[in-house]
Amino acid sequence: MVSISPDHTVVLITGANQGIGFECVKKLAAEQVDYHLLLGSRSLDRGKEATRSIADLARGTSVEPLELDVDDDDSIARAAKLVEEKFGRLDVLLNNAGISRVNGVSFRENMTRVIQTNAISAACVTEAFIPLLRKAQVPRLIFMSSSLGSITLTLDPTFPFYGLGNPPQVKGYIVSKCAENMLGALYAVQLGKEGFKVNTVCPGHRATNLNGYNKNAGKAADGAIEACRLVVDTDKDGQHATFTSAETRYPW
Repeated sequence: MVSISPDHTVVLITGANQGIGFECVKKLAAEQVDYHLLLGSRSLDRGKEATRSIADLARGTSVEPLELDVDDDDSIARAAKLVEEKFGRLDVLLNNAGISRVNGVSFRENMTRVIQTNAISAACVTEAFIPLLRKAQVPRLIFMSSSLGSITLTLDPTFPFYGLGNPPQVKGYIVSKCAENMLGALYAVQLGKEGFKVNTVCPGHRATNLNGYNKNAGKAADGAIEACRLVVDTDKDGQHATFTSAETRYPW
Protein backbone atom coordinates (compact mmCIF):
# COMPACT_ATOMS: atom_id res chain seq x y z
CA MET A 1 0.00 0.00 0.00
CA VAL A 2 1.20 3.49 -0.86
CA SER A 3 1.41 5.76 2.18
CA ILE A 4 -1.90 7.59 1.75
CA SER A 5 -3.42 8.76 5.00
CA PRO A 6 -7.13 9.32 5.72
CA ASP A 7 -6.36 13.01 5.25
CA HIS A 8 -5.40 12.47 1.63
CA THR A 9 -8.01 12.67 -1.12
CA VAL A 10 -7.63 10.09 -3.88
CA VAL A 11 -9.09 11.27 -7.19
CA LEU A 12 -9.30 9.44 -10.51
CA ILE A 13 -9.92 11.44 -13.68
CA THR A 14 -10.36 9.44 -16.87
CA GLY A 15 -9.05 10.71 -20.20
CA ALA A 16 -6.85 13.17 -18.36
CA ASN A 17 -3.69 13.30 -20.44
CA GLN A 18 -5.14 16.16 -22.50
CA GLY A 19 -8.07 18.56 -22.77
CA ILE A 20 -10.46 19.37 -19.96
CA GLY A 21 -9.36 16.34 -17.94
CA PHE A 22 -5.76 17.52 -17.98
CA GLU A 23 -6.86 21.01 -16.97
CA CYS A 24 -8.71 19.49 -14.02
CA VAL A 25 -5.58 17.65 -12.91
CA LYS A 26 -3.47 20.80 -13.18
CA LYS A 27 -5.96 22.92 -11.26
CA LEU A 28 -6.36 20.40 -8.44
CA ALA A 29 -2.62 19.76 -8.26
CA ALA A 30 -1.87 23.46 -7.84
CA GLU A 31 -4.66 24.32 -5.42
CA GLN A 32 -5.46 21.33 -3.20
CA VAL A 33 -3.36 20.18 -0.25
CA ASP A 34 -2.83 16.43 0.38
CA TYR A 35 -4.44 15.18 -2.82
CA HIS A 36 -3.31 12.16 -4.81
CA LEU A 37 -4.44 12.56 -8.41
CA LEU A 38 -4.66 9.55 -10.69
CA LEU A 39 -4.26 10.80 -14.24
CA GLY A 40 -6.16 8.24 -16.30
CA SER A 41 -4.89 7.71 -19.83
CA ARG A 42 -5.45 5.05 -22.47
CA SER A 43 -1.74 5.27 -23.28
CA LEU A 44 0.50 4.94 -20.24
CA ASP A 45 3.33 6.71 -22.08
CA ARG A 46 1.12 9.71 -22.79
CA GLY A 47 -0.06 9.62 -19.20
CA LYS A 48 3.53 9.70 -17.97
CA GLU A 49 4.36 12.56 -20.32
CA ALA A 50 1.39 14.58 -19.09
CA THR A 51 2.27 13.85 -15.47
CA ARG A 52 5.87 15.00 -15.94
CA SER A 53 4.63 18.32 -17.32
CA ILE A 54 2.80 19.17 -14.08
CA ALA A 55 5.30 20.98 -11.90
CA ASP A 56 3.01 23.17 -9.79
CA LEU A 57 2.00 21.01 -6.82
CA ALA A 58 0.37 22.06 -3.56
CA ARG A 59 1.74 20.75 -0.25
CA GLY A 60 1.42 16.98 0.07
CA THR A 61 -0.20 16.63 -3.34
CA SER A 62 1.03 14.24 -6.03
CA VAL A 63 0.05 13.11 -9.52
CA GLU A 64 0.34 9.55 -10.79
CA PRO A 65 -0.42 8.24 -14.29
CA LEU A 66 -2.86 5.34 -14.46
CA GLU A 67 -3.27 3.26 -17.60
CA LEU A 68 -6.99 3.08 -18.25
CA ASP A 69 -8.68 2.46 -21.58
CA VAL A 70 -12.35 3.07 -20.83
CA ASP A 71 -13.40 1.01 -23.87
CA ASP A 72 -11.56 -2.09 -22.62
CA ASP A 73 -13.09 -4.09 -19.76
CA ASP A 74 -9.77 -5.78 -18.95
CA SER A 75 -8.04 -2.40 -18.73
CA ILE A 76 -10.77 -1.11 -16.42
CA ALA A 77 -10.48 -4.19 -14.19
CA ARG A 78 -6.69 -3.86 -13.99
CA ALA A 79 -6.95 -0.18 -13.06
CA ALA A 80 -9.53 -0.87 -10.35
CA LYS A 81 -7.38 -3.66 -8.91
CA LEU A 82 -4.31 -1.42 -8.87
CA VAL A 83 -6.18 1.38 -7.07
CA GLU A 84 -7.53 -1.09 -4.52
CA GLU A 85 -4.10 -2.60 -3.86
CA LYS A 86 -2.28 0.74 -3.59
CA PHE A 87 -4.84 2.93 -1.85
CA GLY A 88 -7.67 0.76 -0.60
CA ARG A 89 -10.28 3.33 -1.59
CA LEU A 90 -11.25 6.03 -4.08
CA ASP A 91 -12.69 9.33 -2.91
CA VAL A 92 -13.64 10.84 -6.26
CA LEU A 93 -14.26 9.47 -9.75
CA LEU A 94 -14.53 12.03 -12.54
CA ASN A 95 -15.73 10.36 -15.74
CA ASN A 96 -14.15 12.71 -18.23
CA ALA A 97 -12.95 10.52 -21.13
CA GLY A 98 -14.86 11.13 -24.32
CA ILE A 99 -14.74 11.52 -28.09
CA SER A 100 -16.72 13.71 -30.49
CA ARG A 101 -16.69 11.61 -33.65
CA VAL A 102 -14.92 8.84 -35.53
CA ASN A 103 -13.82 9.91 -38.99
CA GLY A 104 -13.88 7.69 -42.03
CA VAL A 105 -16.63 5.33 -40.87
CA SER A 106 -20.32 4.94 -41.63
CA PHE A 107 -23.01 6.93 -39.83
CA ARG A 108 -24.01 3.81 -37.90
CA GLU A 109 -20.44 3.01 -36.90
CA ASN A 110 -19.81 6.59 -35.77
CA MET A 111 -22.98 6.62 -33.66
CA THR A 112 -22.13 3.27 -32.11
CA ARG A 113 -18.54 4.09 -31.22
CA VAL A 114 -19.21 7.56 -29.83
CA ILE A 115 -22.07 6.35 -27.64
CA GLN A 116 -19.91 3.39 -26.61
CA THR A 117 -17.09 5.61 -25.34
CA ASN A 118 -19.05 8.52 -23.92
CA ALA A 119 -21.90 6.69 -22.21
CA ILE A 120 -21.49 2.91 -22.06
CA SER A 121 -17.82 3.04 -21.09
CA ALA A 122 -18.50 5.69 -18.44
CA ALA A 123 -21.04 3.31 -16.92
CA CYS A 124 -18.58 0.41 -17.03
CA VAL A 125 -15.87 2.45 -15.31
CA THR A 126 -18.34 3.60 -12.68
CA GLU A 127 -19.51 0.07 -11.93
CA ALA A 128 -15.92 -1.11 -11.52
CA PHE A 129 -15.03 1.64 -9.04
CA ILE A 130 -18.22 1.82 -6.96
CA PRO A 131 -16.86 -0.68 -4.39
CA LEU A 132 -13.80 1.54 -3.83
CA LEU A 133 -15.89 4.71 -3.71
CA ARG A 134 -18.03 3.12 -1.00
CA LYS A 135 -14.95 3.15 1.24
CA ALA A 136 -14.65 6.94 1.07
CA GLN A 137 -16.11 9.18 3.77
CA VAL A 138 -17.94 11.33 1.21
CA PRO A 139 -17.74 9.57 -2.17
CA ARG A 140 -18.09 11.88 -5.16
CA LEU A 141 -19.05 10.72 -8.66
CA ILE A 142 -18.98 13.24 -11.49
CA PHE A 143 -19.86 12.96 -15.17
CA MET A 144 -18.33 15.42 -17.64
CA SER A 145 -21.18 15.92 -20.09
CA SER A 146 -22.49 18.78 -22.24
CA SER A 147 -25.46 21.10 -22.36
CA LEU A 148 -26.03 19.62 -25.83
CA GLY A 149 -27.33 16.53 -24.02
CA SER A 150 -30.25 18.43 -22.51
CA ILE A 151 -33.52 17.46 -24.21
CA THR A 152 -35.17 20.62 -22.88
CA LEU A 153 -32.51 22.87 -24.42
CA THR A 154 -32.49 20.92 -27.67
CA LEU A 155 -36.14 21.89 -28.16
CA ASP A 156 -35.62 25.52 -27.09
CA PRO A 157 -35.26 27.94 -30.07
CA THR A 158 -33.40 30.40 -27.82
CA PHE A 159 -30.65 27.86 -27.03
CA PRO A 160 -27.41 29.10 -28.71
CA PHE A 161 -26.88 25.66 -30.26
CA TYR A 162 -30.50 25.16 -31.36
CA GLY A 163 -30.66 23.15 -34.57
CA LEU A 164 -27.15 21.72 -34.24
CA GLY A 165 -27.02 18.30 -35.84
CA ASN A 166 -25.09 18.64 -39.07
CA PRO A 167 -22.87 17.12 -40.28
CA PRO A 168 -24.67 13.89 -39.36
CA GLN A 169 -21.75 12.68 -37.21
CA VAL A 170 -22.55 15.40 -34.67
CA LYS A 171 -25.73 13.54 -33.75
CA GLY A 172 -23.66 10.74 -32.23
CA TYR A 173 -22.01 13.14 -29.80
CA ILE A 174 -25.27 14.83 -28.83
CA VAL A 175 -27.10 11.55 -28.25
CA SER A 176 -24.14 10.17 -26.27
CA LYS A 177 -24.23 13.14 -23.91
CA CYS A 178 -27.98 12.78 -23.44
CA ALA A 179 -27.34 9.16 -22.47
CA GLU A 180 -24.53 10.20 -20.12
CA ASN A 181 -26.87 12.67 -18.45
CA MET A 182 -29.30 9.83 -17.78
CA LEU A 183 -26.44 7.84 -16.28
CA GLY A 184 -25.77 10.69 -13.89
CA ALA A 185 -29.43 10.82 -12.92
CA LEU A 186 -29.67 7.05 -12.42
CA TYR A 187 -26.57 6.90 -10.24
CA ALA A 188 -27.71 9.95 -8.27
CA VAL A 189 -30.87 8.09 -7.30
CA GLN A 190 -29.15 4.75 -6.72
CA LEU A 191 -26.09 5.94 -4.83
CA GLY A 192 -27.52 9.01 -3.15
CA LYS A 193 -29.14 6.66 -0.66
CA GLU A 194 -25.64 5.62 0.42
CA GLY A 195 -24.31 9.13 0.91
CA PHE A 196 -22.70 9.52 -2.53
CA LYS A 197 -22.65 12.94 -4.14
CA VAL A 198 -23.38 12.42 -7.83
CA ASN A 199 -23.42 15.31 -10.27
CA THR A 200 -23.18 16.02 -13.99
CA VAL A 201 -21.14 18.89 -15.39
CA CYS A 202 -20.94 20.86 -18.62
CA PRO A 203 -17.50 22.44 -19.11
CA GLY A 204 -18.82 24.82 -21.76
CA HIS A 205 -17.60 25.22 -25.32
CA ARG A 206 -13.83 25.11 -24.85
CA ALA A 207 -10.94 24.87 -27.30
CA THR A 208 -9.65 21.29 -27.01
CA ASN A 209 -8.69 18.42 -29.26
CA LEU A 210 -12.34 17.32 -29.06
CA ASN A 211 -13.35 20.17 -31.38
CA GLY A 212 -10.07 20.69 -33.22
CA TYR A 213 -9.11 23.58 -30.92
CA ASN A 214 -11.92 25.73 -32.29
CA LYS A 215 -10.75 29.35 -32.32
CA ASN A 216 -14.23 30.54 -31.32
CA ALA A 217 -14.27 28.40 -28.18
CA GLY A 218 -13.24 29.50 -24.70
CA LYS A 219 -10.13 28.58 -22.75
CA ALA A 220 -9.79 24.92 -21.83
CA ALA A 221 -8.74 25.82 -18.29
CA ASP A 222 -12.09 27.52 -17.69
CA GLY A 223 -13.82 24.25 -18.47
CA ALA A 224 -12.27 22.69 -15.38
CA ILE A 225 -13.73 25.13 -12.86
CA GLU A 226 -17.09 23.51 -12.12
CA ALA A 227 -15.85 19.93 -12.09
CA CYS A 228 -13.03 20.82 -9.70
CA ARG A 229 -15.44 22.66 -7.42
CA LEU A 230 -17.47 19.48 -7.09
CA VAL A 231 -14.37 17.32 -6.66
CA VAL A 232 -13.35 19.25 -3.55
CA ASP A 233 -16.85 19.54 -2.03
CA THR A 234 -16.80 17.26 1.03
CA ASP A 235 -20.02 18.54 2.56
CA LYS A 236 -22.24 15.54 3.30
CA ASP A 237 -25.22 17.80 2.63
CA GLY A 238 -23.60 19.34 -0.42
CA GLN A 239 -24.63 19.52 -4.06
CA HIS A 240 -26.20 16.34 -5.39
CA ALA A 241 -28.18 15.21 -8.45
CA THR A 242 -27.53 18.39 -10.45
CA PHE A 243 -26.50 19.26 -14.00
CA THR A 244 -24.43 22.44 -13.88
CA SER A 245 -21.67 24.55 -15.37
CA ALA A 246 -19.61 27.28 -13.76
CA GLU A 247 -22.26 29.76 -14.83
CA THR A 248 -25.63 28.06 -14.50
CA ARG A 249 -27.78 25.04 -13.73
CA TYR A 250 -29.14 23.19 -16.75
CA PRO A 251 -32.49 21.48 -17.28
CA TRP A 252 -32.24 17.77 -18.00
